[in-house]
Amino acid sequence: EYGLDRESDVRNLRHVSRHSGRIATKPWSLTWLSTLDLDPTSLNHYRKILRAQIWPHWGSTPLVEITT
Repeated sequence: EYGLDRESDVRNLRHVSRHSGRIATKPWSLTWLSTLDLDPTSLNHYRKILRAQIWPHWGSTPLVEITT
């Protein structure tokens, strides 16, 4: 089951490898946004959240440095 979950993560762009995890949060999130198949209102809502709440604090932080 674990392996299937990891394969699903890779297919659905939820997996971040250690190598690609060196990318900063803002450029990664811009790539992520471009993969979403959502209506324009939802995409704009996501962009507003990123601009107001995520990018000011985490935008230049590499993904691998963000933990729970």
